[in-house]
Amino acid sequence: MLLQLNVILIAILIAILSTTKAESQVAQSLPGCPDKCGNITIPYPFGTQKHCSLSEAYQVNCKNLSVPKANFKILNITVDGLMYGLLPVAHQCYNSTGSINQLQHNIKLSRFRISSTLNLLTAVGCHANAALKDLKDGSYISVCISRTSCNGLENGSCFGQGCMQVPLPFRLTKFRLHAQRVTTKVGSWSFNNCTYAFLVQKDQYTFHETDLDKMHNRSFPVALEWTVGNTSCKEAKKNKNSYICKENSICVDSLVKVDQGNPGYTCSCAKGYQGNAYLPHGCQDVNECEGPQNDCVYGVYGCLNTNGSYTCSCPSGMLGDGRESGSGCTHIEAKSLRSFLYIGEYILVFLKPISLISCYNFVCPVLS
Repeated sequence: MLLQLNVILIAILIAILSTTKAESQVAQSLPGCPDKCGNITIPYPFGTQKHCSLSEAYQVNCKNLSVPKANFKILNITVDGLMYGLLPVAHQCYNSTGSINQLQHNIKLSRFRISSTLNLLTAVGCHANAALKDLKDGSYISVCISRTSCNGLENGSCFGQGCMQVPLPFRLTKFRLHAQRVTTKVGSWSFNNCTYAFLVQKDQYTFHETDLDKMHNRSFPVALEWTVGNTSCKEAKKNKNSYICKENSICVDSLVKVDQGNPGYTCSCAKGYQGNAYLPHGCQDVNECEGPQNDCVYGVYGCLNTNGSYTCSCPSGMLGDGRESGSGCTHIEAKSLRSFLYIGEYILVFLKPISLISCYNFVCPVLS
């Protein structure tokens, strides 16, 4: 029994390693193009050279990890339409005489927009005002205000006492990050003469009381969303020359328009495939039988991989579809088994010299 268990564990381990190896071998860039900037993977439609990217907008400068017409540092790019980058902190500080020292930031993200669901606008300070303003006319896009006296500060809390966070609007690709004290009064809190404004990915910032005067040179990670094209999937499919989703993939419409214009779309591998849907042959069949992806009752045993899917089967002497989510596998009832043997013996009369070795306790018939 112990030996059998060890064999099963080894088989599962081999399957997991095989799956990991297969995933790591899936191409991410165009043939002959670098797919890395240091330790950061650059998947197509992005590229590090002109001929390696879909267009100039997707060309990554490896020296400063940036894209054209944008001023954020890239941390990571995924093929599912997300990009992670660093944005700076804006601040406004007063001294004892009331003089102001401030640094506000004009943020430009090219066609890549700040995710409204994965980030928060954050204000840190006493009576702090964090705002996003329109670059053209200076009007407010979004405002986050912390109107407290900071008498009840609590590390880890960002619900108004020295720290406040609010959700973001859609379609943000350029804006001014602005920090300002709600009141011009100075000196009430000697430990806090500064206010700070920044965007940050959810769960990537924890407030500490010491942050009130020590955030001038910091930056925080944000999540951005990217698309391709400037049309919906329906329109994009009409032009086979420009439509970028390749075989075994699906097209997904963007829910938010880019710069108030057409929405663009993203590509993803169809169910049962994995890889980069923007590359020819980029979506490769997933071998569900080599890992935990299948729901076969007996795991890798009785699992048969097919193109984009798989099938399960039951051991001899059992009936069912072999799936945990289906009918599973059940033993053939004794009465049914006897009927099966009777019919089998009757048929085998005409199949000499084939003979039937009788079954006992649901042991399967052996033909010789």
